[in-house]
Amino acid sequence: MNTTFSVGTVLSTGFRVWLRNLVPFLLITAVFYAPPWIWAWQAVQIEPTVENFNAVRTVAAVASYLTMPINVFVAATLSYGVVMELHGQRATIAACMTTGLSRFFPALAVAVLSVLCIAVASVTVVGGIIVYCMLFVATPVAVLERAGILGALSRSAALTKGHRWGILGLFLILLILSVATIYLLHAAVLDSASLTVETAFANLRSQVYVGYVHEVVLGSLGAVMTSVSYYLLRAEKEGTTASELAAIFD
Repeated sequence: MNTTFSVGTVLSTGFRVWLRNLVPFLLITAVFYAPPWIWAWQAVQIEPTVENFNAVRTVAAVASYLTMPINVFVAATLSYGVVMELHGQRATIAACMTTGLSRFFPALAVAVLSVLCIAVASVTVVGGIIVYCMLFVATPVAVLERAGILGALSRSAALTKGHRWGILGLFLILLILSVATIYLLHAAVLDSASLTVETAFANLRSQVYVGYVHEVVLGSLGAVMTSVSYYLLRAEKEGTTASELAAIFD
């Protein structure tokens, strides 16, 4: 397998790993993402009135935003599955969840600090983009290297140095894929023929269902791509093998 970091290598390796573990990775992601979307699903079951519509729409939007911090669970959990697949072994759902959760709190702390750094740097758009690319693999570092919070950020910056244009290209490709799929899904299920309150509620229910499916699919794929990027960066810069990464979990 080509272990040189490039957008093409990340995508080809990432899709291969994701598709070979599609069912367990989707199930893991679906379990973690379920709570806010169950809340949104319950909210859209109320009587379809104009007053209720605005309240329910707010709940659906909040549920979507809550998926973002929950993605730390997914990233920490799927990192183990990705490493095992690259090592030539298939990780069970139970093993992924147990290993991922044992490293959740360091990963969460690193993710929170990363977001704060990106937010501060986003005073200028270019600054925010640069910091995002620098910290792209901070979560896998936190899970696999136990480098500490600040150590994970500096380690990610070191690993991504020289490849930040590629990371930006990867981000844009995944963003376009996400926007395109949600647009197509909405176009397939939403009824734009009438503008009644009942139709608006029906569309909102469809948005909740579609939103959940979309988040599960793209969330799991994004987590896999991040972990694969981490592996390829280490393989290229340090000659690290998948077997050496897998040995971390022994």
